[in-house]
Amino acid sequence: MSYANVIGHGTANQYSRCKKIDWSEAQAGDLVFYPDLGHVGIIAGTDDNGNLLVVHCASSQNNVVVAVLQGFTKIGRPILFN
Repeated sequence: MSYANVIGHGTANQYSRCKKIDWSEAQAGDLVFYPDLGHVGIIAGTDDNGNLLVVHCASSQNNVVVAVLQGFTKIGRPILFN
């Protein structure tokens, strides 16, 4: 599978091209999704308290942000990385 087949085709398509994993397996590079698959973020790591940090575009801030995981309920590892 090429990189072009994973990125840029909508969040539902991105979710369908991920291996579903447990939250306890989360690592940098995994993708996280809102329940309706209307938004996607990328796990960036953890903060000092062990909370997952997510890079995503926050329309309320009109910017790309790194924030503590909030609102994301699905997680997957892009098949590209397996």
